[in-house]
Amino acid sequence: MVLPTTTYPGDKEITDFQRLALERLEALPGVVSASISYSMPFFGLSEPRKYLVAGRETPEPGHEPAALINGVSPHYFETVGTRLLSGRAFNAGDTPASPKVFIINQAMASGLFAGESPVGRRIAQAGGKTIEWGEIVGVVGDVQSVYPDKITVTTYQLYQPMAQEPRSLNEVAVRTAGIAPSTLVDSIRTTMMSLDQDLPVRKLQPAETTIARANYQEGVLATMLSALAVLGLGLASLGVYGVIARTVAQRTGEFGIRLALGAQAGDIIRLVLTSGVKLALIGSAIGLLGAFGISRLLAASFPGMQMSSVPVLIGVTVLLIAVAQIACYIPARYASRISPTEALRAE
Repeated sequence: MVLPTTTYPGDKEITDFQRLALERLEALPGVVSASISYSMPFFGLSEPRKYLVAGRETPEPGHEPAALINGVSPHYFETVGTRLLSGRAFNAGDTPASPKVFIINQAMASGLFAGESPVGRRIAQAGGKTIEWGEIVGVVGDVQSVYPDKITVTTYQLYQPMAQEPRSLNEVAVRTAGIAPSTLVDSIRTTMMSLDQDLPVRKLQPAETTIARANYQEGVLATMLSALAVLGLGLASLGVYGVIARTVAQRTGEFGIRLALGAQAGDIIRLVLTSGVKLALIGSAIGLLGAFGISRLLAASFPGMQMSSVPVLIGVTVLLIAVAQIACYIPARYASRISPTEALRAE
């Protein structure tokens, strides 16, 4: 929602509206909690800021640790499901008149305060005219964006109370229990209109729908790549079978000589399968090297997307080796049953 500046000109008006909106939303049947924030977790935090740590030597300008920020209401972590690891969450006592407080993610806690608890330590935004120190009151789990191509190198995430830096553009979320989230769409819209009839509420839909639409292009690409991969695997299996079956068939004369000299049918099958396994293993090793190289190229175009899936590579390798064994076994079994005289006469 976007609060127009003509109706909500100052921080107090924005904060009062947000507080009332949360009270009304949490009073709806089926709503467990509600929150307001700068951004939602599944889209990632997009605004980086640089910070100073109290008690540490001040870094040179431009070398301060950076964190992606999000302003949140008291029940935000409960609503979106981010786990509180230590300390406390924000509450109604965190107001513009109270001391500044922050909550950081686990990566920031490990990176800046390795081996010690960050709760109670103080940090401040760098680059301002004055330094306003705030206390770290909690640590939460890391959040990763659902956009695989928008992974940023900034892993530090920092949260501040919405009331201490209110904004007119916000994301509203509610968590339901016992009912389908889609059934609350009309109730939420009605509730917001009862607070301000001129306030537009955009993209009111379940989180699953929001995420699915955000990843539509990636989903289409994944489907196309999967279809091409299955087609390529099928062609590779057919090619392996054809080549090995033809190679084994060309050795019919050799098998006839071996049978004439006293070889058993099992010896012929064992010989062919052994040579087939060696050929398949060599080809699979070369194929794995190629797959690894291609995955690196794709990873460069789609950072954060998993390309080298060990189960997939193992499964494909086992499948191709099995196809090679079948291609060896069928003609070898046929050759082991023919008469040595007929095999030699064919030669």
